[in-house]
Amino acid sequence: MGLGRITEGRVPTPSFSVDHVVIFVEDLGRASDDYAALGFTIVPGGVHADGLTHNALIPFADGRYLELLALTATWKRRVFRALARSGLDRVLTRRSPLLGRALRRIRSGGGLADFALACSPLGGVVGAGEIDGPVTGGRVRPDGQEVSWRLAFPRAAVLPFLIEDVTARHLRVPPNVTHANGAAGVQALTVATGSFDRSVASYQALLGREPFETVAPIPRSLAVEFRLETVAIRILAPIGPTHPLRAPLAQRGDGLYGVVLRADRAANLDPARAHRALITLAKS
Repeated sequence: MGLGRITEGRVPTPSFSVDHVVIFVEDLGRASDDYAALGFTIVPGGVHADGLTHNALIPFADGRYLELLALTATWKRRVFRALARSGLDRVLTRRSPLLGRALRRIRSGGGLADFALACSPLGGVVGAGEIDGPVTGGRVRPDGQEVSWRLAFPRAAVLPFLIEDVTARHLRVPPNVTHANGAAGVQALTVATGSFDRSVASYQALLGREPFETVAPIPRSLAVEFRLETVAIRILAPIGPTHPLRAPLAQRGDGLYGVVLRADRAANLDPARAHRALITLAKS
């Protein structure tokens, strides 16, 4: 069974493109300072409509961006940790499916939490039982401008969530932002999984396309990639019990593992300064 793609004519076949990457951080101000020190230009995003989270954006010339996402208050972080210890964290995340997805992966700390595909029309993928939604999201920018979008959430944890703008996209994603470190766009995303065949099949069903063979960036790995415009989504699975992916998979589960940014220089960014996110600059 597929993931809800409708091809009978009532709803056009959806198109997909990588929209943004979510990095969950403990303290948004400190993370913004740290990413600025790494050479990124930080754009304050605002408070989300649910009041639970706020964000800052790192937009690129290709229209994609990194999102630094944090809970809005220290007491909320304490409440979540207490609920997580008791297994009742759904009480906190019920109002925000996106936050719930992120927090399920980052109980052990911050870092790469999720990524989003822009999907148009969103109605082309929902309604068959394997994708939840759509739900309305939004935030108020620091200048008072309200922006809104719709989201859908595949039940397969290895898949990204889906987003479709309601207000104009340029209101959500600032254009014409440059960075001192030369970063200009997203080149590749690495998704780690412990169930290679099932994960590849989930991406095939969602995207409606076959993967390409690729060279694994980590030796002794199974690997394929799906290409969306100029971005490669690499699906990676470990071979053998001592593989370096075993530990993060045990700690965080299937999902986003690494990001490669297109830039005018090559560098591996300090994971401590990047709040545990594995980000590489690749010279293009």
